[in-house]
Amino acid sequence: MKAFPLRHPTRPRRRQSGVVLVISLIVLVALTLAGIALVRSTDTGNVISGNFAFRMSALHSVDTGVEAAFTAVTAAGGFAASPTVASTTTAGNYSPILLADTTPADGLPDVDWSTITGTAVAGNTVKWVVERMCADNAATPVDIQAKCSVVPGAPNFSMKAGEPTPNNDTFSTAYRVTIRVEGPRNTVVTVQSVIAI
Repeated sequence: MKAFPLRHPTRPRRRQSGVVLVISLIVLVALTLAGIALVRSTDTGNVISGNFAFRMSALHSVDTGVEAAFTAVTAAGGFAASPTVASTTTAGNYSPILLADTTPADGLPDVDWSTITGTAVAGNTVKWVVERMCADNAATPVDIQAKCSVVPGAPNFSMKAGEPTPNNDTFSTAYRVTIRVEGPRNTVVTVQSVIAI
């Protein structure tokens, strides 16, 4: 049997420079960063979709607040029955004049919403405030026409069964209803409506 030498005596041993290792590490870092970016963009899309769903749920809950405020104004013994008397109820607040809107001037009443008891609707909390649209606490028809926002003529609208009939005055007093819905993930929706009665 013939013995083979382990290496060629005239060929010197080559040193490895490690270039392939460095390139492999750079490629792995690039792939890792690309994977992280993909995961983050997917998570961001899911968060945006979730927030949009929470906002739409809050918007759907607004109807409950509008209905409750409308009933509180128009029902027998409601706010319209004694419009010059400020009232606080368990569901909302009533003011015979427009509440100051100073800071910030955003068209919303200056109200401490944390003091108003809300109604739970589909995972949201619905709160509302009713303001008679008057600059001063007007009591007589002359004062109301001078200091309040009124709609000319008696109101002409359909009503639910059992509701009191509209007034027959030459004008209707306007009430501003502000509804605030608070939901999950700090979702807050504020809507305003006007009732003339």
